[in-house]
Amino acid sequence: MTERDGGGGNRIGSTETTFEIVHALQENGPSRLSEIAAELGLTESTTHRHLNTLCDLRYVSRDGELYQIGLRFVRLGRAARTRDAAYGMAKRYVRELAEETEERSQFVVEDHGIGIYLHVENGTKAVKAGFGVGRQIHLHSSSAGKSILAHYPRDRVDAIFDRWGLPALTENTITDRQQVYEELERVRDRGVAFNREEHVDGINGVSVPVKRDGSVLGALTVAGPSHRLNDERLEDELPDRLLAAANELELNVTYSSPDSSNDHMVE
Repeated sequence: MTERDGGGGNRIGSTETTFEIVHALQENGPSRLSEIAAELGLTESTTHRHLNTLCDLRYVSRDGELYQIGLRFVRLGRAARTRDAAYGMAKRYVRELAEETEERSQFVVEDHGIGIYLHVENGTKAVKAGFGVGRQIHLHSSSAGKSILAHYPRDRVDAIFDRWGLPALTENTITDRQQVYEELERVRDRGVAFNREEHVDGINGVSVPVKRDGSVLGALTVAGPSHRLNDERLEDELPDRLLAAANELELNVTYSSPDSSNDHMVE
């Protein structure tokens, strides 16, 4: 069994191992030491040391032989979601979109070239597709990701594709880089991005960017079954509602910034 505590280059191997253990617990739920070690290819002694440290720091809890994510992460998650006041403002619009469309609505931001779901709300007819807060997605295959990438400079888009690739998630996913560039150009021209079963089979989505000072902050999205989000609703009805929500959110973000006067706050 290979120990991985040494690390190489500018990376610290022991830190990397610690987070691999945390992610394994996140994905698998309560697990035994032997199960964690086997999944990650670690010796049980190494795994035990990391788990003991995490338990001492209260980032992992233990119940008998089972280890699980500690509740101390709740505070960290809240801090991440509220590190930018604008992120919190988006929650209201996500909720309103879900209520009005009766579908799933979300606010997605980019972090390290990956899309992160910061807010998710399900309308009364929403398909529970398992995309909750904190979900990470590839940007090229989602309408939210396209909305964000379309407003990035080409070198930044290239860097993201170089790092994460263009994996095919369904048979409709665009995996040719030139075709993705062409799709992003269309998104820039119309101000709206579409996902036609490119991320999940049977699910369509529509998204618009949310900007601050000319830069993309994130994207508002509505997604639902392809038989309900058909061409007419997907391309005509929903984009107008999303654009109106994004415009109002942008105004609130702009006029509630520290550099703006409260006299101009949009209520």
